[in-house]
Amino acid sequence: MPTATINDISVNYEVNGSGDPLLLVMGLGGRLEGWRYQVPPLSQHFQVITFNNRGVGAEAPSDMDGYTMTQLATDAVGLLDHLAIERAHVWGISMGGMIAQHIVINHPERVHGLVLGCTLPQYEANPEPGDARAAEPWVLELMLSGVMKAPADSMRDSVRFNFSDVFAANHPNIIEDYIAEGLRERMPLHGFMGQWNAIINHTTLERLHQITAPTLIQHGDADRLVPIANGRLLAEHIKHAQFQIIPGAGHVYFMEQPELVNNSVREFLQSV
Repeated sequence: MPTATINDISVNYEVNGSGDPLLLVMGLGGRLEGWRYQVPPLSQHFQVITFNNRGVGAEAPSDMDGYTMTQLATDAVGLLDHLAIERAHVWGISMGGMIAQHIVINHPERVHGLVLGCTLPQYEANPEPGDARAAEPWVLELMLSGVMKAPADSMRDSVRFNFSDVFAANHPNIIEDYIAEGLRERMPLHGFMGQWNAIINHTTLERLHQITAPTLIQHGDADRLVPIANGRLLAEHIKHAQFQIIPGAGHVYFMEQPELVNNSVREFLQSV
């Protein structure tokens, strides 16, 4: 796997296919392999770039004090610089969608088309009771408690908030593949906490009006971790954004309904 020195870290990345560049930005704790349902079909139409965010494996500097979204976005743009790519489509999911917002706001000239999946414009540490954008308390408690559990237990717990109940019940083979992939190379604790620091300090709500890149927002309507109200809020504040509901899908909607999702992303990006 190729490695690039970006800012103060070594970044593992892969490039597949040819055509217009498409940068895929993974979420909290995820590795580039998390895009395994997207890379083969999309690389038939685009030059697909996947990479590990700061905090994953070798990309986790041990002297960190907590990352920022600006820092993570700068890493992503640094990879484009390394690859001599002036402008790319950007698709980010969950935390990767937050990073993508900072890329397009801070570096608008680098983004052609934008796809934001299962993400939010602002983390609310103390949401008001009944706030539709907030995950239920048990969801965050279960997610954060994973750092204190055996890896296998943590991965099985994550199925409850990442997948819809119906999908998990009907696709045991995919669930087992998800767990096995998650156990293959665990994220260091300091890397997880560094990324979590970036999430809890994330806000772009007051700057979303600056986004001029054509934007597609995708969200599963069974998402427990980042409820769909967050996707609607993004669509309200980004001018001319298209909003696509992925019916019945949970947080990892791109794993639950990859054919629908991949085709929608391809058609959208090819149209801009």
